[in-house]
Formats: sequence, C-alpha cells, structure tokens
Amino acid sequence: MAIHHIPHTRKWNHKHIILVTLTGTLMVITVVVIISIVLSPAHISFTLENPTSGKADEEDTRLYSFTLVAHNESPRMMALYGAPRAEIWYSQQTASVPAVVVDGSSLHRTTRQGPTYINMSAEFLQLQFDEKSTAASSGESAPGTDESDWSNCTVLVTATVWFKYGWITTRSYNVLAYCSPVNFYGTGGDGNVACE
Repeated sequence: MAIHHIPHTRKWNHKHIILVTLTGTLMVITVVVIISIVLSPAHISFTLENPTSGKADEEDTRLYSFTLVAHNESPRMMALYGAPRAEIWYSQQTASVPAVVVDGSSLHRTTRQGPTYINMSAEFLQLQFDEKSTAASSGESAPGTDESDWSNCTVLVTATVWFKYGWITTRSYNVLAYCSPVNFYGTGGDGNVACE
C-alpha cells in the first residue's frame, strides 16, 4: 500500500505578512483620524448680555445680574455645560465678588449651532447710607463701604463643556472667558459685551 503525501499549499512569505500588516495599520489610522475629526471640540464663544444692578431682598445688599450667552457654532455637535462659575471684578479690577447661576435648567437644554442663555447674579453687601455719611464726615473710610466703580467691570467666566455627537460624548473641556468692559449701571450702549 502506497502512502500519498498531499502537497502543502504555499505558506505566506514575508512580503505577504508585511503587506497585510501595513494594510491593517492604515485601516486603524484611518478609523482613529475619522473618530478624532468627528469628536473634535466645536468652537464655543460667549457674550454677556443685560448687565443690571438693583436692590436685593436683604437690607444693604445690591444684586448684580447678567445673562451669559454661550454660542455653539458646530452644526453637528451638541454642547453640554456644567454649572459655570463667574467673578465680577470691580473697582479698577482690584476686588471681586462671585456670581452664581440663577436657573440651571438651561444648561441641559442645548441645541446644535445655537445659543444657550444662562442667567447669573451676584450679591454685594453695602452699608447703610447713615453709616457711610458718618464715616465720610469723620474723614474715615468705613469698612465695607461701596467706594467701587461698577461702570467698568470685568467678568471672568469659567465653564466645563462636554460635546455630544449622537450617543458619543467627548471628554470635558474647561473654558475660560473674559468679558470687559461691563457696565452694571446701564448707561450708554446696548449692554452686550463680547467675551474673549
């Protein structure tokens, strides 16, 4: 009885292995580039609108309010905002008061390529008029008196932003914006300030 050997098919040589490796690497690089382009952060810009001042509910306290408008310029990505933090720098930018979000529901209702309006306010404690006048007549400066200039303020905004494309959400990005000059007394101009 004769034994027949079946000839083996030709094995892959080095050229085939290199060609398959290069093709696979090229495909992986293409997928990574497409994903990074799709998930790259959109351009976000901020505008500060309607800066106003008024009397707060508590005695000797002034309320400084403004609307922060976040503009998402991406037609394909949705922007989600964490609660922004803001500081109002007044009195020739030597002192500040923190501002907080008044209503955070707008942070979760974002759209593609549209503005998000975030109302913010800051409370500033002032002394009563008679304490100020007493200190002024004695030639002293009463502690806590409002000798500040609120007509030329700078608002510093820090926000956390996520971008969403379909069901994919990007990592968080910290955004810093300066809005200046902001006039809380509302004299002159429309009150809108572009932020850098």
